Amino acid sequence: MQLIEVTDRPAWDSYVSDHAYGHPLQLWGWGEAKRSNQWTPYRLALEENGEWQGVAEVLLWPIPKLGRFIAYVPRGPVVEPAKAAKLLAAVAEWAKAQKVLYLRVEPAWTKATFGKGWRKAKHHLQLAETYTLDLKKTIEELQEPMSRKHRQYIRKAERDGVVVERGSDLDAMYDLYALTAQRAGFGIHEEEYYSVLHEALGEHSYLYVARHQGRPVAFLWLAAAGRTAYELYGGVSDTGQELKANYYLKWRAVEEMKAAGFEIYDFNGRLNEGVSRFKDGFGPDETNYVGAYDYPINLIGYHVWEHLWPVAKPIGRRLVKAIRGQP
Repeated sequence: MQLIEVTDRPAWDSYVSDHAYGHPLQLWGWGEAKRSNQWTPYRLALEENGEWQGVAEVLLWPIPKLGRFIAYVPRGPVVEPAKAAKLLAAVAEWAKAQKVLYLRVEPAWTKATFGKGWRKAKHHLQLAETYTLDLKKTIEELQEPMSRKHRQYIRKAERDGVVVERGSDLDAMYDLYALTAQRAGFGIHEEEYYSVLHEALGEHSYLYVARHQGRPVAFLWLAAAGRTAYELYGGVSDTGQELKANYYLKWRAVEEMKAAGFEIYDFNGRLNEGVSRFKDGFGPDETNYVGAYDYPINLIGYHVWEHLWPVAKPIGRRLVKAIRGQP
């Protein structure tokens, strides 16, 4: 077996999309979009007899002033957990040659055994606790555990003339997201970042906008590949909230992801009480991924970094925002 760097984008995306453990954050386009946040993507495959046995899109981020890097595999590697040991070992060896302080993986696995040298990370970049829907169920089976109010709000929005369409109206998306961010008190990136991301994801980008009387009132943006449809961003205007447009919008997205053949709808996190209550009303399962695991390359430097992380807040915030696409 040998670890190779992949330069064939169609082959890479095809592998990620066809694999049972493929995830949208392992798509070629996701890595390209992260370049604007100082990440450099490398696509690595473990090859045997001309066949890939698993892949990992590794992002390198330069630690300011240290001449070292953090290596990060978002929602990867793409490999069966039971067969991951050789790929993880090969990627760790590759990382040693890249002046990496440590390698971090956050796979979309609910169970895993990590080999020697790996340790549970104290901090994370993605959320391990999330809600998911099993899209292999029928529409009736998906509706059955939904809260009564959610069903009422979905019908109300449709009855009041809310319509949902998939497209590329990034201006509407950004205006709604900026409004939502201002109301909720969180930061968002410059508009150009979202344009780059949408273009980089290509056919794997699913941007839905809800309109009422022609005016955009809510949006929901997903990336989808493999078995998984994964929520990236969402927002709603005051009018959209009154119309319950975000309820109808999310349900329409679920229906479309099911119709497109995806098997898992990932709400991307169980967050604060209000957001979680909204998500929980759709009757999803509570899904807990294994979380973040680190492979320290420079053990002393790693311990210093881990000790300083809570203290060196500006650097820690820069790292988290870099991967989440925030300013």
